[in-house]
Amino acid sequence: MTVNRPTVPQQATMGSAAAVKQQLEDALKEADFLAQIDTAHDGASLHVTMYSSKCRFADSVEDATEWLHQAGIDATAALSTDAFRVVLTLTSTDSVRKFIAALLQPWIIARTTAANLNDVLTDHGLDGTIDVGRTSLALRLSDDELETAVLLARLLGAPDIGTDLPRHRPRGIRRLTERVRWLITGVVGSPVSTEIEHGCAHEADRLTIELTLEQARRLTQRLLLAEVAAPSARLQRLLGKTVGAGACVTTPGHAPGTDRYTITLDPEQARRLTHRLDPDLDVTPARGLTTH
Repeated sequence: MTVNRPTVPQQATMGSAAAVKQQLEDALKEADFLAQIDTAHDGASLHVTMYSSKCRFADSVEDATEWLHQAGIDATAALSTDAFRVVLTLTSTDSVRKFIAALLQPWIIARTTAANLNDVLTDHGLDGTIDVGRTSLALRLSDDELETAVLLARLLGAPDIGTDLPRHRPRGIRRLTERVRWLITGVVGSPVSTEIEHGCAHEADRLTIELTLEQARRLTQRLLLAEVAAPSARLQRLLGKTVGAGACVTTPGHAPGTDRYTITLDPEQARRLTHRLDPDLDVTPARGLTTH
């Protein structure tokens, strides 16, 4: 008599895709990439259902298969029967890591570059928005008479960039846009493009500056060198990234021009900061910590 042995899903091994499922989930999140991950019945492979519009291939099995081949990823593509979406099956850690490197890493790099630029703009009190592309960023500055663009120019060493311009008129805004374009081109070392949308009674003027990722990094580095009007804001942001939200930076009521600040941390935040400063030191504060 022939006995049909039941199929038992194999446990995820170090070489299976399931072993690095968390790594893939983290990468998808960092890339802001919409997809669903399911572990296959064999317990080792991963099914990745693609929902994002940022895929490098069209929503078809043929295009996905060709992209996998071109990227050197050992995986297969199929169409889901319920959502009619492309589903990639990754079978090994190598296929997962190649998938991350080929599809997600460029978006992770772009989003990190945008976050760094946004941080330094915020430190300087500049209110702008950044649209993230795979290989470029679009920095949008929007306010009446492009006052934000004038402040940006001041930080880059051109304090009088808009002094002689009638910025209440379209002609003046166009001239300012040209000057800003040439200024930033000089700062980043290569030509940038700009686009102006003139405002009206209900809309502010809006300047869009297109930057490659390398140009954005150079602009960020230049702005990091500029003096911050309120250093406590930058310190507050950096502390928040290091110890978590809630760390408080205040300026004591001393004489004008004081360079003293008070940092207030709860016990857990103090422990995190201590560990960051000295990873080999195991310190658990017993109470809140205030330092000057």
